[in-house]
Amino acid sequence: MHPSFKPVIDLIRAVLGRSREDREAELIAKLTQSRKRSILLLGDSLVAASLAHSGHPDVIMGAVGRSRIADVLGIVSRIKSNGVWDNVGGLVVGVGINDAEWREGDDLQSRAIYFRSVLDALIRASLDIPLAILTITEPDKQGAHVDRFSRELIERQNAEIRAVSQRAIVFDMDAKFRASMAKAGLPVSSGFSDGVHISELGYRHWKPLLHECIEAIRQR
Repeated sequence: MHPSFKPVIDLIRAVLGRSREDREAELIAKLTQSRKRSILLLGDSLVAASLAHSGHPDVIMGAVGRSRIADVLGIVSRIKSNGVWDNVGGLVVGVGINDAEWREGDDLQSRAIYFRSVLDALIRASLDIPLAILTITEPDKQGAHVDRFSRELIERQNAEIRAVSQRAIVFDMDAKFRASMAKAGLPVSSGFSDGVHISELGYRHWKPLLHECIEAIRQR
């Protein structure tokens, strides 16, 4: 690329965002440069938008919007193939909502079995380090994007996540988030911007819970 084009490319990336490949390359570069083992935050836009890594030098954000559980497994595989797995001290994974989109088909049983199989592969791939898996924050009853997702499948996927508590840290983000909102006297709906994504108010409760999960990894 000609040097004169770089400012333009940087501006486009700032406006439109970076690709999954760009973000993954940045993650691997940070791991390569890290002088000590880091905790990785992997998952979808709910994790990415939390900015929970900010102010925590031992935490690296690797979550990418629209990610599914297979994407997380793929990132873990490529971290290993790039020879930087030894720089990973733990994983916090929040994913699953995008695996429940209706457009992928209505055979919910088969889709739940697939989710379980990839979840099992992710756990097996991470046996040598602490792994925490967040339950999926279930969508609100109403919102612009709520109808895109199968609530029943999300419930099945959460059941699969809770079932691996003997093999990984299961952090019940869905239950804890709702309890935190209720304790503050706030309707759960105010914690969402569109029924699916977390609102600014919601992150005042969701983000500290994610920090709590990160601390659980540190303690391991």
